[in-house]
Amino acid sequence: MTPPTNVTASKVWSWLFRHQLSELRRAYQAAHQASELERRAIENKWNELQERVDAGAAQLFEEDKYGNVVVDWGEQVGEELSAIEGVERIYREAFLISLYHFWERELLKRMKKKRYSDQEVFSFLSDSGCSPDELNLTALRLSANVAKHSEGTSADQLHKLRPDLFDTKEIAKWSDEPGHEYLLITDDVLEMFFEAVRKSGPAK
Repeated sequence: MTPPTNVTASKVWSWLFRHQLSELRRAYQAAHQASELERRAIENKWNELQERVDAGAAQLFEEDKYGNVVVDWGEQVGEELSAIEGVERIYREAFLISLYHFWERELLKRMKKKRYSDQEVFSFLSDSGCSPDELNLTALRLSANVAKHSEGTSADQLHKLRPDLFDTKEIAKWSDEPGHEYLLITDDVLEMFFEAVRKSGPAK
């Protein structure tokens, strides 16, 4: 990105804000792409093995000379895919927290405040000619808190505001309280939060 030529404080902030947000989003997309490439490679190997099994040229199990199963290829593939899903969950939540910290830091610095308040931020943005996505920005803050601290006030508020961000079936199954283990931060959810920050921030 090229910095603005007619420099004013607001233009500099707008440019830096969008540049840093774009870099953060690119980093997330690179991590996501790497995981998807690995997932595709595993699935391709499985499909190739399945074709060979169907043709009678391979087996889904390997046995030792005593007939004991020493390798279950289906189980191994399942474990590898599960491991990828676990890594994806970790980095999604890491980028979720990073995105909120970026948003919070930028607004507090711009407002010259020390503590973040939804209403103060939304009022400041509206007075500055921006259109804050209040629902999703609030959900972003609460989601980041849940990712960091698990159950508690933020989890309860988020569950009330956006129950779709939790695995409600599992919560009901165990008669449990909403918390980190039930938080559902998918790729689509994270993209939604990135877009909310982009649309709510300073204009070009």
